[in-house]
Amino acid sequence: MIRFFASLKLAVVIIAVLAVLISVGTFVEARFDAWTAKQLVYNSVWMYSALGLLVTSLVAVIADRWPWKPRHAAFIFAHVGIIMIIFGALLTQLYGVDGIIRLTGTAEAVNEVQLQDTQLTVYRSRSGDGYDKVYSEEVNFLKNPITAKEPFLIKAKGLHFELLESIPYGLAQTRVEASPTAQSGSAVRFQLANANVSEIDWLIQRNAFERAEKQIGPVLLTMGGLWQRRPEINEIRLYQNEKQQLNYALYSKDNQNPYKRGTLAEGDRIQTAWMGLELRTLQFLTKAVQKYEVRAMDRPTPATRASLKVRYNGQESYLVLNDYIKVFTDEWVYLVAYHHKKIPLGFDISLRNFKKTDYPGTMRAMAYESEVQFADQRATISMNEPLKHQDYYIYQASFEESPNGGVAASILSVNRDPGRVWKYLGSLVMCVGIILLFYFRYRPHVRPRST
Repeated sequence: MIRFFASLKLAVVIIAVLAVLISVGTFVEARFDAWTAKQLVYNSVWMYSALGLLVTSLVAVIADRWPWKPRHAAFIFAHVGIIMIIFGALLTQLYGVDGIIRLTGTAEAVNEVQLQDTQLTVYRSRSGDGYDKVYSEEVNFLKNPITAKEPFLIKAKGLHFELLESIPYGLAQTRVEASPTAQSGSAVRFQLANANVSEIDWLIQRNAFERAEKQIGPVLLTMGGLWQRRPEINEIRLYQNEKQQLNYALYSKDNQNPYKRGTLAEGDRIQTAWMGLELRTLQFLTKAVQKYEVRAMDRPTPATRASLKVRYNGQESYLVLNDYIKVFTDEWVYLVAYHHKKIPLGFDISLRNFKKTDYPGTMRAMAYESEVQFADQRATISMNEPLKHQDYYIYQASFEESPNGGVAASILSVNRDPGRVWKYLGSLVMCVGIILLFYFRYRPHVRPRST
């Protein structure tokens, strides 16, 4: 048996299979993206089987040379190094963390890492406030797609929610309409514009207790929910009064009291004190619901999102990634969420300042860095200087631009690799084996002296 696994013919077959898999993975990544290639090729049973056979073959080859002699040292070191590298890669796959953190200057500190893995989670409440988790399951609809012939049923204590189809690359369009449900929140379609910029968007409360917010340039718009004035930014506060009218209050930076307040009707305009910006109310719904129309695409683009076609309470709708649907029954209010998996980071991190340097004469970023606060410490994370803390490496990955060309958020890449030491050590051992190979091959042979 050892001779079979140590045979050269088997080694050639294994190397050929790995070459084919890597070629297919490269093609899939070029046509789709790295996540698709990872799920369909690199994490496939074929890749694991090929690597498992490779390790078995390497161990068999080492055992077949027993009893070992000094001239076998190079051979053994090289093979052991490859085994250590594969073992380190396995540790990375099983226990490693590779995710992102999104930081904004106005948001609270973040203590979770968002991964690319996805989950379905169901919460419920009797009153629409104070939800309890009743169901959670990690899902991978890219490897295990849902079709109309085999729907996926979520059963969670009175909830009947069907997943009819999974769409890996969906182009979603938002539709906001009036809702007859008392627990629904309000929505306002607005325009914020000056001579140089014009932004038209919706500010939507997903339920009556949730605070909706959106930052545009130097202004933060908030509506509903629990509210606390944040004096570090200009703010337009919108809220609904007892007569179901839309009220507003304008707060300048570093001030706790509004300098202007009043009531807004559809079509009204308000002149602000910030960069000549004018707020216009285009539409106001006292009770609103947000829905999606999704079109399936052949390959991913920056605008596509994984989506699910669902059915509940006799109606069909779409649930897109990192969003939720509210379902009402006779006794309970349910939230069905489809979202990226999040894991605890172990410490809080917040953004203190973001600096972007452009190429001279352009608005293209040449370099950017984030000044962050974490665990009662401060540090600067730049493109070439990651933050190292508690086994994590935190890199400056990218940033989100606001409509006026400013920076809306800093995107940090978070990596924890428990297999890093094994991969480094394996590479070192393999290099020692290669050096010994050349040494034993080209060392001078000492002939015995004749008497």
